[in-house]
Amino acid sequence: MLTTRRMTGVVAALVILGATACSSENGAEGTKADGTVTIKVGQKPTPDQAAALKTWTDRVAEFEKANPKIKIEGSEYGYDVQTFQADLAAGTLPTVVAIPYTDVQGLIERKQLADITDVVKASPIGSKINPEVLKTVQDSSGKIFGLPVQAYTMSLNYNRALFKQAGLDPDKPPTTWEEVRTDAKAIADKTGKAGYAMMTTNNTGGWILTTMTYTYGGKIENVDGGKASAAFNDAPMKNALTALHDMRWTDNAMGSNFLFNQKQLQQEFAGGKIGMYIGTPGDYRDEVTTMGAKGEDIGVAPLPLNSPDGGTLTGGAVQMFNPKASKEQVEAAVKWAEFFWLEKFTDQDHAVTDAKAANADKVHSVGLPMLWLFDAASQQQYNAWIKPYVNTVQANFTPYTSKAASLKLMIEPPVAGQKVYANLDTVVQTVLTKKDTDIGKLLTDSSKAVDGLLANP
Repeated sequence: MLTTRRMTGVVAALVILGATACSSENGAEGTKADGTVTIKVGQKPTPDQAAALKTWTDRVAEFEKANPKIKIEGSEYGYDVQTFQADLAAGTLPTVVAIPYTDVQGLIERKQLADITDVVKASPIGSKINPEVLKTVQDSSGKIFGLPVQAYTMSLNYNRALFKQAGLDPDKPPTTWEEVRTDAKAIADKTGKAGYAMMTTNNTGGWILTTMTYTYGGKIENVDGGKASAAFNDAPMKNALTALHDMRWTDNAMGSNFLFNQKQLQQEFAGGKIGMYIGTPGDYRDEVTTMGAKGEDIGVAPLPLNSPDGGTLTGGAVQMFNPKASKEQVEAAVKWAEFFWLEKFTDQDHAVTDAKAANADKVHSVGLPMLWLFDAASQQQYNAWIKPYVNTVQANFTPYTSKAASLKLMIEPPVAGQKVYANLDTVVQTVLTKKDTDIGKLLTDSSKAVDGLLANP
């Protein structure tokens, strides 16, 4: 959701193309007469991250040895939506930089990403990316403008111990919002804990309400001809808010705290005080390694769907390529991105090295459920490679992993997403703190305010 949270350690590099590139005899910027191509790439760890910096340096050396005609120059620069336009205009964008899913479609529409369709389709790695995941970086004609390297979907995270205490089967989590309500009430009645909890502050309320709205078949924005408008003043979001209202006011199943940010809610969940919430499969890591939760108590399931048009919000990181870079530089940068980010999923040595190192570091969880980037066969092979180093309770993820490959994926609102989320925070808070709230009027007022925000993103 939030760029500063989801993209930490994942955002990329600065390339001063004009100042550092060499001209070749054929005029290809960044390419020497002997065919050597120089690119600058990001995600280079800072000097205070000694172990990570060594790993990065070793990987660069390994890549350059295997590709002697490609030279890597690293940088600590990270993508910043506030400076991107200026960097592009000034010609100071990197050859390759990571961006969040939220920004991809807008950049494609403005023709600010390099078309890498032919490079990806010709690649033995890129050509195997899950078509559903690839849609996040394609335009309406199917051309490819980025390389997905990390992906997640939202999930229903639940406390298996509280499920048992409430007489519920933890191996059969709810699959509809009606079932969520029933189970939440059972947990609240039988255990005295919050059966269901909702993030509401620091833009997380809007983020999670958007996630719920998608499961009801709704959307947040309409974008037409480069202009965006609010699209949520309709049945799907009303149904999502009504579900929250009923769990809160009719069932008294949501506890007493309605001002959670993400970390605060996770801490309450880790402490066994919450039965269910919308989060991500990766939440398990922090809850177990730093917040004191027992891994065996955490279950992960796909989001409940209440409409055949419903979908699951996805996010992650995409490697983008400078549209002003030369063809040779783009090809080299794609090769680097596949090597550094994706080869660990397709090469046994890299997979084992990565999993072994993560297992040895007590703040990493190996074997967390993820949105797999490739086909089912490659996932089975990868799972077999890392099996000796898995330190998570795999059976507890089965509800999610058995459905993940078939999920309909939906991206976050592409225009002024964080401003929209901030506005929707207030909507969620109002529903949970004012019993007689007129949801229809609330959404009408919010929709008008968001239209104003979208007119001046």
